[in-house]
Amino acid sequence: MGVKVMMLGWEFPPHHSGGLGVACMGLSKAMAEAGADIKFVLPKRVPVNSDWMDFVFPDSDISVRRFEVSSALMSYANIYSYKKQLEEEGIDPDYAGTLVEEVMRYGREAGSIAAQEDFDVIHAHDWLTFPAAIEAKRVSGKPLIVHIHATEFNRTASGNVNQAIYDIERAGVHAADKVIAVSRFMKDLVRDKYGVSEEKIEVVHNGIDPSIYNYRELPPFLETLKEEGKYLVSFLGRITVQKGPEYFLEAAKRVLEVRDDVYFAIAGSGDMAEELKHKSKEWGISDHVIFTGWITGDTNLRLFQSSDLFVMPSVSEPFGLVGLEALLNKTPLLVSKQSGVSEVLKHAMKVDFWDTQEMANKIISILDHPSLMEELTTQGNKEALSVTWTKSALGVLGLYDHLLQTA
Repeated sequence: MGVKVMMLGWEFPPHHSGGLGVACMGLSKAMAEAGADIKFVLPKRVPVNSDWMDFVFPDSDISVRRFEVSSALMSYANIYSYKKQLEEEGIDPDYAGTLVEEVMRYGREAGSIAAQEDFDVIHAHDWLTFPAAIEAKRVSGKPLIVHIHATEFNRTASGNVNQAIYDIERAGVHAADKVIAVSRFMKDLVRDKYGVSEEKIEVVHNGIDPSIYNYRELPPFLETLKEEGKYLVSFLGRITVQKGPEYFLEAAKRVLEVRDDVYFAIAGSGDMAEELKHKSKEWGISDHVIFTGWITGDTNLRLFQSSDLFVMPSVSEPFGLVGLEALLNKTPLLVSKQSGVSEVLKHAMKVDFWDTQEMANKIISILDHPSLMEELTTQGNKEALSVTWTKSALGVLGLYDHLLQTA
């Protein structure tokens, strides 16, 4: 029998708000395929058990069980969007309490589960689970691994961190027996900002599951653009300071100063959306900038597959699965050097997020040189196919083995 894992997360597809839920799904599936016995603890009861099993393991009898605790904790990006999301879900935010209160409630529930369940290690994903993980370790005495997908420094991208969240993150990484960072970029950040020794931090890059991406027909509007010989350059992500959409828009402005055959799509939602729409009008480029709003599923795939170039200009990106998604959909990639995914890709153009002139130059160069575009597409696609969750899972399981042998 394989290692028994108590895994703590706060979201899981299809009920998820971003890449963390996708990462939890991909990693847990690959770990289960490698023999791990996982008890996945979630803070909120949602009616997706049977659908989830079918969705994650459609043609398999892999034994991954899902435990849920009763809490009002939601899946959200940060503390500032907490009340808004509660209101959207019909919950009185004053009744539900503060975000930190919900995190602590999850901690108490997880401690009760830890006292009843049989497991070898505790594996906690990101700060919302850290109090729960610390309590589970206290109750069980089992070794704790905390998995850092992002920190408050990444989410704010400005250094103006929320002290309560920082304190929870710091407590979690110091209580852990080992810390997993999703990139060397993140390892350095955790070492420097949280005072964790290099020896305690292991880098395990994220992966991607190519089987969930299928090619789609283009919508009529994009078909028309293509027939007219126009180009489409796209951005997909939360429209927040962390993801760098303002640098994408500024690069678009610079491109459009020298050519008018390029359109730019900004897909997603966030607190900067209205500001960027206003800027596009102020700069006189709104007729070449398409704001799609939040999109998912097949619409994402159509955007990738209709784009001549995908740009990921993140200011502080722990990994960046969306870059791999673009490459799997045979779209060449221009990515910021301040992203973890740039560490695993040789056939992607790279640029500092703040250098919008160089970003514009590289956009133009790729569009102007079909041979370069073809090489980035073909070789980038091959690289993306090699970045698998199986590799990630084996790295995590190897860490478990070492930890249990030396305990």
